[in-house]
Amino acid sequence: MTLWFHSTILANSLAACVAVGFASASIYTEVGTEAAAKTDRLPLSGTTDKNFVTVEIREDGLSVLNRMPIIETN
Repeated sequence: MTLWFHSTILANSLAACVAVGFASASIYTEVGTEAAAKTDRLPLSGTTDKNFVTVEIREDGLSVLNRMPIIETN
């Protein structure tokens, strides 16, 4: 009985792993949904000045990015 019980648990775990693998692999088969390049894509509104920093504020289920100017205090 113990062998049967553990074999059932092992088979269910293997089936779940295979199902998750298929589900995650199906994400990459859709045409036109390639991953974005790893660059900073937050636009600067009309300026080419590099004196900005990106500030991220995180809450449960929400992430807000703000582009803030760097203020030098010399």
